[in-house]
Amino acid sequence: MNARLLLAGCCLPFALPAALVADEVFVTRGANGPVFSDRPQPGARPVTLPPPNVVEPVPVSRAPAPASATPGEAAGKREAAAASYRRLAITFPEDGGAVVANTVLFEVRLAVEPRLQLGEGHAFVVAINGRQVEQRFTASEFMIPPEFWGDTLPPPNQFHQLDAAIVDPSGRVLLRARPVSFQLRHASIAPRRPWQRPQPPVEVKPRPPAGLQPSPPLPSPLVHPGLPPPMPSAPPLATRPAPPPSAVVDPGLPPPMPQTGWPSR
Repeated sequence: MNARLLLAGCCLPFALPAALVADEVFVTRGANGPVFSDRPQPGARPVTLPPPNVVEPVPVSRAPAPASATPGEAAGKREAAAASYRRLAITFPEDGGAVVANTVLFEVRLAVEPRLQLGEGHAFVVAINGRQVEQRFTASEFMIPPEFWGDTLPPPNQFHQLDAAIVDPSGRVLLRARPVSFQLRHASIAPRRPWQRPQPPVEVKPRPPAGLQPSPPLPSPLVHPGLPPPMPSAPPLATRPAPPPSAVVDPGLPPPMPQTGWPSR
C-alpha cells in the first residue's frame, strides 16, 4: 500500500490536471510498472487522490507611477549636473606633443574634478579631427579602439586634433575640454651596417692659411762671364758662448785659480 501511495505521489504532477477535471484516477499494471489514467481501462482500479493545495494570492498594492518631469524641471536638472563639474582637461596626449604608435593604438588620459558621476549615467566621449569615436568611456584612462580608423591607417608624422567632453545618458554635453593637437609618429629601426675593418689614418699635410700662397723658389744668381764665380756662403757660426777675457797676471803673484767650466791655460 505504501509503495502504491509513493507511486501515486510521484505521478501526482502529471495526474493533477486530470484530477481537477475528474474526481478519480485509474491505475493499471503495465509492462514497466503501474500506469495512471483518467479513463478506466480493462483491469484498472480507481485511485482516490487528496485534494490539491491551493494558495490564495496575496494582494499587492501598486506604487503610484512617478509624475513625468516638465521640460523646465528636466532642463534645471541638466544645468545642475553640468554645474557640478569644475574642470575637465586632456592630460595626454599633450598639446603640441607627439605620440609614437605604428598601429595608431594610443592612450588618452583625462583629468576631471570632481569624479565622474557614474550613478547619474554620465560618461566621457572623444572625437578625433571632428569625427566622434562610437564608444563611451567611464574611466579617465582608456585606449582609442583600432576600429575607429577602419582599414586605412592615417599617414605618419601628421597632426591630429583630439576633443573630449562629458555627456549625460541622453547624449547632452555637460562640459567640454580644451582640444589639443598632437603628432602621430611611426617608429622605425635603422638597418645594421656590416662590420668593416678599420682603415689606417690618412696623413694630412699642413696647408698654408687661407688667402696665402707658398713663396716661389729663389732664382739662381746670375754670373757674369768676365767675373769669378761667387764665394760660397759661410756656414753659420756655432752658438757657443765666447770665453771670458784672460786675466792679467803680476809676475810677483801666484797664478789665479782656474774657473769652473773653462779649461785652465
